Amino acid sequence: MNALFTRAPQHASAAPSTPPAPSTVTFDTTAYRPLGLLDRLSLRVGLWLLARHADRARALDHRTVAGYRAHEARVERERRERAWQSAAAFSRPPL
Repeated sequence: MNALFTRAPQHASAAPSTPPAPSTVTFDTTAYRPLGLLDRLSLRVGLWLLARHADRARALDHRTVAGYRAHEARVERERRERAWQSAAAFSRPPL
């Protein structure tokens, strides 16, 4: 017997619902309340922290990429130098 679901279970809020009766409609006035000083301050601090982290991550990425490119250039230079020395050694007349 197959015990797997045929589809993923849906969230309760995604289920279709009927609108409430007109007598039960209430308006929530707390949703329209302006933000207080502490809320605004915490949002600004959070945004500042996110921007600071993004700047640090960008700088770290830049340093990592620059270091990787320098390493690759050094490896390529050493490879070419070894190839040149090998070619120079074989181009000399034998003793």
